[in-house]
Amino acid sequence: MRLKYIPNVLSAVRIFMVPVFIYLFFEHYDKIYLSLSVFLLAGVTDITDGYLARRNNWITNLGKLLDPLADKLMECTVLVCFAVKLIIPWQLAFIFMLKELFMISGALVVLKKIKVTVRSKWYGKITTGVFYAIAFSVFAVRAFDININEAAAGILFALALLLTLVSMILYIIDTLRINAELKNKENSM
Repeated sequence: MRLKYIPNVLSAVRIFMVPVFIYLFFEHYDKIYLSLSVFLLAGVTDITDGYLARRNNWITNLGKLLDPLADKLMECTVLVCFAVKLIIPWQLAFIFMLKELFMISGALVVLKKIKVTVRSKWYGKITTGVFYAIAFSVFAVRAFDININEAAAGILFALALLLTLVSMILYIIDTLRINAELKNKENSM
């Protein structure tokens, strides 16, 4: 295996962690630290694959798709699991998933229409980091048997949702800018 594919392998491993997380979350809820461990390992692999890809210029088109897909799958899975256990309101998980479906659909349209892969930006990375920090906090509270009510967890995840919506708007603006630049290049030729 060529070294440049290590980030893609790590992203694929994160995707396979999703069903493991679901199993541990529901079958061993009394040992929440098990699913928390998988969640944290997913976060570490996310940081590692991004670091390796950028540091060594191992960025591939497949990686540009796999990395955010793995992130979104884990994030949506955590939200749905929290909603099923009534840790957060269902409406919050639903809105978050709709936003993610919109972003994935938009990225695929951009890729097909203007042949440009939407790359992650600093604001997307911050949004993911904030989501992981909030989810970790909720997990940690549950792991130590501290009861967190649905409203408090909902407020935290509503803040994460607000940040993701701002991030989505910034991605849309950036994509429109890239599209305009490409059209200007075509028109000037």
